[in-house]
Amino acid sequence: MQRISSYALDNRVPGLMQVKLRDLAVSEDTAHPFRPLDQDKRGAQRRRVLLSAMVVNREFNSIFRCQIRDVSDRGARLTIPESFLVPVGFWLIAISSGMAYEASLAWRRYPNAGVSLGEPIDLGEAASGMGRKLRAVWINAVS
Repeated sequence: MQRISSYALDNRVPGLMQVKLRDLAVSEDTAHPFRPLDQDKRGAQRRRVLLSAMVVNREFNSIFRCQIRDVSDRGARLTIPESFLVPVGFWLIAISSGMAYEASLAWRRYPNAGVSLGEPIDLGEAASGMGRKLRAVWINAVS
């Protein structure tokens, strides 16, 4: 217990009060704000990014822009614009890199969505029919 003196501003007799100060040191049980949580269920480390991307549904009749905020080897966190609904399965095109990924929705918490990503398709060298369709969407976005 520590004692702290208080002084009256109007010439009254100063009083004493007791204040109990607790130890604020971080214990091993306390979560540190910059360390990954033990209960984090990710299988791969995530990296913070800010990239422009496009969500393209599998029928190619719904396309909208979004932002990629975090990425890992297996997935990403997207920020979705208001009034757009992310389909369960879709193509994700990273505009600056020219890469497309088959994506599956893992979770949704407005305005964010977590997705798992398949193998990338390089749209600069797209050889398959699907790659050429995705390349056309990408070229239209960057030109």
